Amino acid sequence: MKNFFEIRHGVAAHIEQSRVLAGKAGYDMSVQALKEIGEAFEKKEMMVVAVGEARRGKSSLLNALLNEKEPLFPVDVNVCTNVVTIVRYGKTEKAEVFLEDPQTGEVKTEQISRAQIAEYVSEQGNPNNYKNVKLLNLAVPNDLLKEGVVFVDTPGVGSLNVSHTEATYGFLPGADLILFVSDCGNGLMETELNFLKRGYQYCKNIIFPLTKKDMNADYQVIAEDNRKKIHQLLDIPEEAVQLIPVSSVAKQRYLKSGSKSMYTNSNFPQLEEAIWTMIARTRAEILIEPYLQAARQELMKMADSVAAQYQLLNTDKGKTEELIQSLNSEIAKMEDFQKKSADWRNQINYFFSVTGNNMHDRIQKISAQARELLDEKVMEKNKKICEQSEYSAVLGQINEIISCGALDIREELEGAIQGKSDEMEASLGLDLDINQSALEALRFEPDEDLVVVFPKKKKMDRVIGGGRKISINSMGGAAVGAILGGAIGMLVGGPPGLLLGVQIGSGAGTLVGGTKGCVEALGKYDELDVGRVSKALQQYIASSISALNTTINNTIAQLRMCVVTSFEEKIRRRIRELQENAAQMKKNIQLSKTEVPKKLNLLKQQDELLQKQIADSDRLHAWLEELQEAGGSAQAGKAGQSGRREEPVKASAAESGADAEYQFL
Repeated sequence: MKNFFEIRHGVAAHIEQSRVLAGKAGYDMSVQALKEIGEAFEKKEMMVVAVGEARRGKSSLLNALLNEKEPLFPVDVNVCTNVVTIVRYGKTEKAEVFLEDPQTGEVKTEQISRAQIAEYVSEQGNPNNYKNVKLLNLAVPNDLLKEGVVFVDTPGVGSLNVSHTEATYGFLPGADLILFVSDCGNGLMETELNFLKRGYQYCKNIIFPLTKKDMNADYQVIAEDNRKKIHQLLDIPEEAVQLIPVSSVAKQRYLKSGSKSMYTNSNFPQLEEAIWTMIARTRAEILIEPYLQAARQELMKMADSVAAQYQLLNTDKGKTEELIQSLNSEIAKMEDFQKKSADWRNQINYFFSVTGNNMHDRIQKISAQARELLDEKVMEKNKKICEQSEYSAVLGQINEIISCGALDIREELEGAIQGKSDEMEASLGLDLDINQSALEALRFEPDEDLVVVFPKKKKMDRVIGGGRKISINSMGGAAVGAILGGAIGMLVGGPPGLLLGVQIGSGAGTLVGGTKGCVEALGKYDELDVGRVSKALQQYIASSISALNTTINNTIAQLRMCVVTSFEEKIRRRIRELQENAAQMKKNIQLSKTEVPKKLNLLKQQDELLQKQIADSDRLHAWLEELQEAGGSAQAGKAGQSGRREEPVKASAAESGADAEYQFL
């Protein structure tokens, strides 16, 4: 069975081969599309996010998982992580912090050393995040990360510092695998379970490391109690809950001493097996499959065009002329759409107006929920709410309502835009095959006895798989994802848009900043009464809901522009594809009788090469299915255990260089 690395490098070579073939055959639009697919394929990352209550040992766990002898993440017993940290592969080590100017909202980057990390991301070195750090981005030459796996360390959820939970919420929608970390000191608390329930909505791939097993001889009691709670909360079988007790201290000692008994006692072999097997099982679907299918779609377009030319050259010129007329009519229609875009623009404007109203109603419901909670807590706690620990806890619950509401809005927007884009593409005919659809309209009957026939489509040729994210072939998919990610980043302080290379917008961390200001303002009073606390929290809700409203309105305005621009680009591409096909047909009409056999032979050779590429796509897809059915390769599962990663198989010269084979085209 082929492993992940072999398949990934095979797909990279396949996309490049397809691009070269498209260029040699004269399909410039497919060349451009395959170039974009290849670039997106190289940049795609799989995000593994560590979450959990404060001081549960997330940072120590990640240091141990990454086999870092000198810790990347600060782990002193008195240190508490308060800033999101991302670690990805880099040829050389580089650490940069993103710092926000509290006055202007502008974000600048500053490079720091590994030794300085604790000064920026820990509560001890940067209390209450007074340095206004938005994110720490680390690049390290760690082979475990070389194939696109990214680890994210988040602040603790449920702590009295409510900004920690809010910063973590921002990364849930983009998580591909969640490490939900608890420890052997206490069972899972209500705040953790609430957060887990929300995380499970976005990502079903969850592993539950139970840290500090070396500090509690009865850790199995805690483990079984947690397992039952997770089973009841998520309604999954107890045996399916991958809850694994570990000792990060023992693993670190193994890394420094090489003692195999320490490694065994740490129980990291079991945890690493679970993590790397899950990564191996799911990363093919995330990092490879959508791009392989998108490349195949371009191959099918080219094979369809070659078949149309070959079939028509074997009939009378009249049918070719009819097809050219049909293609020209389609070009004229698309150009008319381009010039007189009022109709589909109005559709988009109406859609976003309705969507905006719906989101406004959702925001008002979020506001009502927050106010109801506040009234309930004021009644319940009375004078006790004047204590900082109490009003901070209430503030945290209010923020949870607003943050979760913002995440729900993001999901609704993403689904609505995907549905509308699919509907409009179908109504404009942008989802149709150019040549086959036109020939079917002309009632042309293909000759199945000829050497070159129209390619037979499979189910995967009709559906571009993108998992739970907007697929890369959807209208404006990348831009829509970045805008939505940035919007949530601005709200809850965890900017997933940054992971895509998008800078954080001004006003980042609106809720987090407001939370900090509210706590500081109340802390300045020598004496508090219930009315003053209640009024401050009511004002906080009002300002947060106003910020949410503004952000969602701005996001919808950006999305409207993005969708319009994307449709314009989609129509431009369709016109160029039609013109490309019509030009090829015109050349065929002008061929003399002696030139026709040469052209037929050339088309036959092009078809053979395209069919070879399509067969290569089928083979790669079969390997993917085999890998997924097997639950990930054994080699990938063992990568973490030994501290070494399986070496990727490089594409051979024959696989990576297609020029010699396509020289005659």
